[in-house]
Amino acid sequence: MYPLGAIYGFVLGGLSSYCRSLFGDLIPPGSEAAFYALYAITDKGSSVFGPAIVGAITDRYGEIRPAFVFLAVLIFIPLPLMSLVDVDRGKRDGAEMAKELEGKDDALPAGSDDTIRLVDEEEDE
Repeated sequence: MYPLGAIYGFVLGGLSSYCRSLFGDLIPPGSEAAFYALYAITDKGSSVFGPAIVGAITDRYGEIRPAFVFLAVLIFIPLPLMSLVDVDRGKRDGAEMAKELEGKDDALPAGSDDTIRLVDEEEDE
């Protein structure tokens, strides 16, 4: 059991770093904060659900060993799926999305400005 725990700990750090850097390559330029916020929320969500699922498995079987099988499945199922990701296409699509988002910002009606006004400011004018 201890060798499995050591392998799991060793692999998880590298896998996590790889996933975060791959995710960063696919983010549309200019939208990094929003996408990394989404990544952080889903990453921290696993900190809630993971221990709950491991606890349920441990309660069901009376030992923690089956929980390690569950964790191994969570690591090995995504690996073939990650091989299907076309990183170059993702970068191109991200750049195109960034251009589209910039274009929408320029699509304001003629004569309007993009400042935010409070209701009190509008009444004073």
